[in-house]
Amino acid sequence: MADILLDQSLFDALLAQAAASPRLRSHLLLHASHDEPVQRVCIALQPGTYVRPHCHRQEDKRELLLMLQGRMMVVTFSEDGRELSRHRLETGGALCALEFDAHTWHSLYPLDGPAVVMEIKPGPYRPEVKTDFAPWAPAEGDAGVAAFLQQMQRVSPSA
Repeated sequence: MADILLDQSLFDALLAQAAASPRLRSHLLLHASHDEPVQRVCIALQPGTYVRPHCHRQEDKRELLLMLQGRMMVVTFSEDGRELSRHRLETGGALCALEFDAHTWHSLYPLDGPAVVMEIKPGPYRPEVKTDFAPWAPAEGDAGVAAFLQQMQRVSPSA
């Protein structure tokens, strides 16, 4: 695989793809194969995207989020949907990365405009092992998404 440069032109291209996507996000896999022991994904998010709260049930699936551009909020939840924490990740800010354990219910959304984040998880990726989506959160495309997203974003970005 050729070298991959994580530069502004890559971010701009990913953000343009995200803006044109109905989901308002796009991604670039940095690993060559789902069998690689480390899975690395560059994700571009536009304001208004909905990342349904989810968790990874495999014991070894810790997840690291590293901000590459912009700011975003990461929200964690209990099994029954109560909010547990909020962390503002910001490039060049006081907190630019966050790692959490497997089984952690979480969602995220960009603050103040588009954002680009790197997600790093142990591999291999097994598509037959489905991500658990929160039963208490609407599925993408459901009528309740706008209200849920608004409720999740109710706390000031300075939180």
